[in-house]
Amino acid sequence: MNNIITTKRLTIRPIELEDVYGIHKYVSEKGITMMMFLPNESLEETLRFVEYAVNEWNKIEPDDREYVIIFNETIICGINFGYSKDRKSCEIGWTIHKIYRNNGFATEAANALVEYAFNTLKVEKITTHCDSKNVASENVMKKLHMKLVSDNGTRYYPKTGVTSGEYLYSISKQIYDNI
Repeated sequence: MNNIITTKRLTIRPIELEDVYGIHKYVSEKGITMMMFLPNESLEETLRFVEYAVNEWNKIEPDDREYVIIFNETIICGINFGYSKDRKSCEIGWTIHKIYRNNGFATEAANALVEYAFNTLKVEKITTHCDSKNVASENVMKKLHMKLVSDNGTRYYPKTGVTSGEYLYSISKQIYDNI
């Protein structure tokens, strides 16, 4: 199965070991405060993540699909989805380097991955979460025609000790097909 997805401006492909430096540029960004596991403090921490992602891709049926998003031959962000146990649904998430934000890249990539998940991987439902203060991610979810399922979740950030609100959005294949 071809796991490379292309859009008008982007190439979305599985993470490779050689991507560690490009990935570290955005996952080590100290301004990422709305992520549960970021920022990565060291290149070694990023390398462990990349090794995990590559190992997942080496499985016949990966449970967690981590992609890099490439614009003009530069890795600008990551996007992933993880399957539910029954593989009928998945959760999608993204991280974008601050210098590439507000250009529609996250929406473009997420839209392509949603289409791929529904039409190629045959999932029935896609969900995503965001910090209640992360207006940009919430706007991407709305542009994907996802609907707010819950606004009363919480998340804890172990690196900062902060607890925050969390939103859950989702879209079903049936709704997606009628858009």
